[in-house]
Amino acid sequence: MREKLYRKEVLITVGFALSLILTGHTATLFVIFPGLQTGTIWGFPTHYLVPILVGWFGVLLVCVAMAVVCNRFDDELEEYVQTHKSASGHETERVVNDGAIEDTTAAGSPGSHVAS
Repeated sequence: MREKLYRKEVLITVGFALSLILTGHTATLFVIFPGLQTGTIWGFPTHYLVPILVGWFGVLLVCVAMAVVCNRFDDELEEYVQTHKSASGHETERVVNDGAIEDTTAAGSPGSHVAS
């Protein structure tokens, strides 16, 4: 299960990085293919309007989608951590108090006190 989560995280990262690059750099299409510069949309030249619309609003939509997907992935990852933490029988939590790190168990009894 852990390997699936790592693989999913990598796919999410790579997928959204590529989509951000593609939406943010649509103006290069008009440099690569100069024949696309001949049209107009709503009276504006295509090579001006498309990069603005896809660049600004496309990146905005990709960022919103990325936030939703990443939040769902974080919830899935937290659920995995909670199931494996409770399956091990004892939960250990690290607490920072006044510059010192203190290990506590699930029962709340302090473990070793380590100065940092």
